[in-house]
Amino acid sequence: MPGAKFSIGIDLGTTNCAMAFQALGGTNQRSEAFLIPQWESATGFSEGYTLPSFLYLPTDQETTQMGAQGASAGEWVPGRFARKKAVESPGRVAHSVKSWLCHHAVDRSAAFLPWRSDEIAVEKRISPIRGSALLLEYLRVAWDARFAGESIRFNDQEITITVPASFDAAAQRLTLDAALAAGFPESVRLLEEPQAAFYCWLAEHRSLEQPWQQSLQNRSYHVLVIDIGGGTSDFSLFEINPSFRRDGGPDPQPVLPQIKRVAVGDHLLLGGDNIDLALAHHVESRLAAGELSPSQWNFLAARCRELKERCLSGAVEDSFPVSIPGRGSKVLGGTLSSQITRSDVESIVLDGFFPACNADAQPFRAQAGLREWALPYAADSAVTRYLAEFLRDQSPVEAILFNGGSLYPEMLRHRLQQQIARWQGGIEPQILHNSAPDLAVALGAAEFGSIIHRRAQRIEAGAARAIYLEVHRRGAEKASAPVLVCVLPRNAASEEEFRISQSGLELRVNRAVRFQPYYSTRRSNDKAGTMLEWNDRDFYKLPQLQATARVSGQSPKDNRVPVTLSARINELGLLRVACVSADPAMRQSWPLDFDLRPHRMGDEDPEATEAAADRTDFGVEPSRLDTARNRIVTLFSRPLDTRDKLSATNLMKNLEKILGLPKADWNLTLIRALWSALSESFSCRAESVEHEETWLIVAGFLLRPGFGAEGDETRVDQLWGLHRDGLSYPGKRTQIQQYILWRRVAGGLSRERQEAVLMPELPKLHSQKNPSPEFVRLTGSLERIGSETKVEIIELYLRTAHELAINNQHCAPYLVALGLLLNRAPFYAGPDSVVPSLYVERAFEAFSGLDWSERELAEIPSLFLRAARVMDDPAIDLPKALRERIANKLEKSGVARVKLTKLRSFVPIAGTERANLFGESLPPGLALRA
Repeated sequence: MPGAKFSIGIDLGTTNCAMAFQALGGTNQRSEAFLIPQWESATGFSEGYTLPSFLYLPTDQETTQMGAQGASAGEWVPGRFARKKAVESPGRVAHSVKSWLCHHAVDRSAAFLPWRSDEIAVEKRISPIRGSALLLEYLRVAWDARFAGESIRFNDQEITITVPASFDAAAQRLTLDAALAAGFPESVRLLEEPQAAFYCWLAEHRSLEQPWQQSLQNRSYHVLVIDIGGGTSDFSLFEINPSFRRDGGPDPQPVLPQIKRVAVGDHLLLGGDNIDLALAHHVESRLAAGELSPSQWNFLAARCRELKERCLSGAVEDSFPVSIPGRGSKVLGGTLSSQITRSDVESIVLDGFFPACNADAQPFRAQAGLREWALPYAADSAVTRYLAEFLRDQSPVEAILFNGGSLYPEMLRHRLQQQIARWQGGIEPQILHNSAPDLAVALGAAEFGSIIHRRAQRIEAGAARAIYLEVHRRGAEKASAPVLVCVLPRNAASEEEFRISQSGLELRVNRAVRFQPYYSTRRSNDKAGTMLEWNDRDFYKLPQLQATARVSGQSPKDNRVPVTLSARINELGLLRVACVSADPAMRQSWPLDFDLRPHRMGDEDPEATEAAADRTDFGVEPSRLDTARNRIVTLFSRPLDTRDKLSATNLMKNLEKILGLPKADWNLTLIRALWSALSESFSCRAESVEHEETWLIVAGFLLRPGFGAEGDETRVDQLWGLHRDGLSYPGKRTQIQQYILWRRVAGGLSRERQEAVLMPELPKLHSQKNPSPEFVRLTGSLERIGSETKVEIIELYLRTAHELAINNQHCAPYLVALGLLLNRAPFYAGPDSVVPSLYVERAFEAFSGLDWSERELAEIPSLFLRAARVMDDPAIDLPKALRERIANKLEKSGVARVKLTKLRSFVPIAGTERANLFGESLPPGLALRA
């Protein structure tokens, strides 16, 4: 940054944040930690060198108290006060926001934190990106407040944010997105946390004799950085070579040795948080009350975090009491009490997370793992097994630098040192003293920014992982494993561009395209352009890369253009991939961006580098598609014709004949292409009630399930005009079809739109004795509506269905809707949409006395198979005793035992099971993901 006076380094940690700075200019400058002001209580302020990465939403009373001290009403409060509140009011505290940034199965821009909170309204929750931005913004404002009026604004400085070395390109991009949302300048750069810790150590020891100076005569020296914090375990290996000159000649004046980062580990969501969960499970198993409620579990996990830190930091007690608030009021609910001993804690930590193992040990990858449902914690809790795998085939380690709050206990550092010595035939690596494991990363980041500013020698650290794209060859049979092309080799230097001119690579243009990228930290010899088959050992999926490849001027033949691939890591640390036209007559390139808003459903064959096969993506010849589109437009644009009756049935049969395919075989790309013609005919609904009824039926079929194809958000926006304008013929026929249409596309409607569909009709559920069955089914499909409204509908349907059932009357629509509303695994919404288990218990109490084998109650088994399913998440799963009662009732009602397994243990959800939730067939080309 031109004119910068300071280099600022920020450690955006899972458990704690820290900020450091170093003056630019002069010699022998040192990094200093920034003293961060923060709330200690609702009325008290303090300062500290770390800012706990907890965000608390104060109550109205606390907001008033804090307002008197200068805090804005309603803002999220980070720091010590928030960490304390994580024990007292865990439902109002968002934590581990950094861990969510690397979880590609969720939408990181969606507001679902605090996780599984029943204390904060949905509209007040925050996303992982927003949570990260709030922490960064707090640090930026604190800097500007400290140096107000001194002309050293935060945004005018050299700023570096650290990320785990194992963060992939998508998680790095999201971190920068959070920084920009926090008001940071676009020049902010990223640095790997282990590198930052090593920079800190090097700066502290720059004037002293280094441990490798006597060893660098004829060989290299290797330093291992082990960084274990609250959320991640990060391994990096550095190679130090003798003093050298860049011209290769003799060097009479000693210079800094060459330091190169040669390896980084895979991303491991394994750290202090996992230990907290293990301790909480241990304490829970000793409680006489059995399973805990979600709020009790959150309280216990926070309490175990506190006790772990006390125990491992040298507290004198041998036993630590644990008290948990009971259910209900404090007077009637009582408290639950237990204790955990020092030996319990040490045994769980050492034997469970740092066990002794051999050098050839492999992490266990088949087990479910200690995790919450949505956070993909490492399957194996043993840090030592992952470390053994990382060091396999690497050079012996001469020295270790430990970093991170989880490695404060000396016994853990000693265990890791002894393990490595055992793997190396008894050669014990030296431990490099880290004077401030909680500040080293921030201090080192500030040092790094100063080095960049001075253009001094730095650690050589190219791309930490190789990047690959999945490709298809023209006319090739579908391979048993995907074929990948390497576009960025591992250890590629910053701004080093790679061009892949593989023959046969073509890009579909003038339409949205996608690539499936992968990364590998293990393959160091693949060069750009290398083609190889995917395997599950070396390669990990990234979110898809996407672009709309538009061309200027006339489109090429077949809408395809030959391309080369371009890839590089820019100076900010971000991956940049582009398709570059190889046609001399078309000088264009198309940059690719990550699609960071995944659905549970996606295109089965989304890759865009496909050399044209024997048939198009539509599954039919383009001429047939054009004829079908024209037929739709023609039918809707003319008045009713008694000789050519307009109905959905007739139109579908007509289109089947034109396309040469039964409608069940129309793939996703084809039905979305047909939608464009139907959308053009939107205003033609007003021609007659037959026009409108047919249009509604066909629209629902072509747009189901509302998401899954590129451009569906735009299509749903077009469809939303129907709600805005209303029906042209608002009678029973069209109203029923409108209900069915909204049910079919519900997955593409935001919460606001779902509630806009529901709320005007909701009074009918209360006032009408027999509301439309299709409207009742629609309500069950609206997974994103607010929890209060959802509970209101559940309670109404329980009363209504029970009354109808005991009178042997038709109640199937209510039972179907209840099965969706009480479902533990939503079809498209996030797990935050799951209602508390209390309502499943009420449903069971309402129906348990009935004979579920009766014809009118045929939907009840499906209801409870969904509502009582185990998801391996204590915040979602029903109490074990209740699940067992439900399973016994289902078995007596004739349900096969194999189906009941999912009520007694966790079984991953298959795509076909999710498809069943939709209630009808889904278009070919959609793949459901668990």
